[in-house]
Amino acid sequence: MKINNMITILFSLLLTIVGCDDNELNFDDTIKKNRELTVTGDLISSNFIGNGVQWGGYDMVRVWLGTETLSDADWNTLFQRIDYMRPPFLRIMTTAEWSYDDNGDYDENAKTQSLFKMLDYAKSRNIEITYGEWGHHYIGDIANINTDWIANSVKFLNHLVNEKGYTNIKTINIINEPNGYWASTQGDYNIYRNVQLLYLDEMEKYTLSGVQLMGPDIAVFNSASQTEWITNTENDLGEHMGLYDIHVYPKQQLVRNGDFGEMLRSYRKVTPSDKPLVLGEIGFKYTEVDADLKRENEEAIANDPYAGEDSNMMVYKAFYGIDMADALIQAMREGYSGSLVWNMDDAMYNSPDNGDYQTDKLKRWGFWNILGEEHTNDASDEEIRPYFYPVSLLTRYFPAGSNIYNVELPNKKGVRAVVGEYNGQYTVALVNSHYTTYQIVLKSNAMDSLIADKYSYKSNSDGSFIGDVDENGFATPSEKGMTLNFEQGVDMTLEGESFILFTNMN
Repeated sequence: MKINNMITILFSLLLTIVGCDDNELNFDDTIKKNRELTVTGDLISSNFIGNGVQWGGYDMVRVWLGTETLSDADWNTLFQRIDYMRPPFLRIMTTAEWSYDDNGDYDENAKTQSLFKMLDYAKSRNIEITYGEWGHHYIGDIANINTDWIANSVKFLNHLVNEKGYTNIKTINIINEPNGYWASTQGDYNIYRNVQLLYLDEMEKYTLSGVQLMGPDIAVFNSASQTEWITNTENDLGEHMGLYDIHVYPKQQLVRNGDFGEMLRSYRKVTPSDKPLVLGEIGFKYTEVDADLKRENEEAIANDPYAGEDSNMMVYKAFYGIDMADALIQAMREGYSGSLVWNMDDAMYNSPDNGDYQTDKLKRWGFWNILGEEHTNDASDEEIRPYFYPVSLLTRYFPAGSNIYNVELPNKKGVRAVVGEYNGQYTVALVNSHYTTYQIVLKSNAMDSLIADKYSYKSNSDGSFIGDVDENGFATPSEKGMTLNFEQGVDMTLEGESFILFTNMN
């Protein structure tokens, strides 16, 4: 072989080796880059109302227990638990027959005791309330709106706001899920609009300018196909809308693969940019897409003598806390001003809610069943369930008025994160709803470091969770006063089906 040919071959081999080294370096850099979660200074929203929960009902207590309301001990337990959550936002609904009669009269020593207990508590904690009724009243045809009901309903609203002083009622929601066939409107938008207009006219007779409408309150479940309800509401009622909202009951797969955020984006895009949009209800329902969970839920309902047909028995399982945390974080990342979890307490509503007031079955969706001992003969059912852990933290440490900032995410399935800032204090929430454990690096281009407490929640396959709690069952930090050096990068293990929250808020 000639020397020139040998030199050419050796040079080619050298280039190949060098090229391999460069590729390996580039590959390593790519791997490192795909581990980074970067807290940015990119503001998502500044009109955050807060995460909260559906609270209300207890209308069946008189039937089940023969008393007008819960015991003082049960109320005190509820108040202690809600105090830990510190929700800035609650939804409380009622109906005419449970609050006032056909003449618009009300008996404060009977039916309204539970309602006033809740409103007294919320007022004392300066919690914003969206209040309402489940549907409109009509005479014969659903389009023939009963104006006597309108008059009585507004009279009672005035009693609450101006006579009782519940000025923390900021919005009114008169028809629940009006786009549904099950609603009093049977899905007819025109009836929904006409009820709102008549209600507004009646409100003009009182000093109720501090109360605006919340709506359209549509149930979209998993679909982005009903955005016209937002645009129609804006066109017809926009100046009176204080708050836009939708109800979502997504499939688990929709949330875990991230498509939930895309669906939410469709409704945010058509909502006026200067108006807040919230999830007026959020829970999970399991269909054939989540076939194993659907079967498990149905079997659990069948095996529980107190579980009504409208129940989510997965509230007893720790993974539900991961799913709910993922959904709430995705909502915040899409610019929603808050989410109201369905719901606080099994004991609030009976199931089926078809007017059969003799049923002893519950809508099992709650953080607990406050009537476990009294109604279901199971005191342990009053204990706090797993999903309270992450939801309470996402409520407590994202107060009303928070600025919500974006976190740039790596391409890792199930990983989501968001940041809230309030009065110069910060909360960073991360969730991994996938089963794979990831090594990540938490960085920031907006702040150098943060001294914060760390909360950790890990769902186990048997339904239990790993997470520190105190004697009341409330989340406590796994580490206190950690120094997070964002400039250097915080190396972390984000386990499969886990949730982590850092905060320097009290």
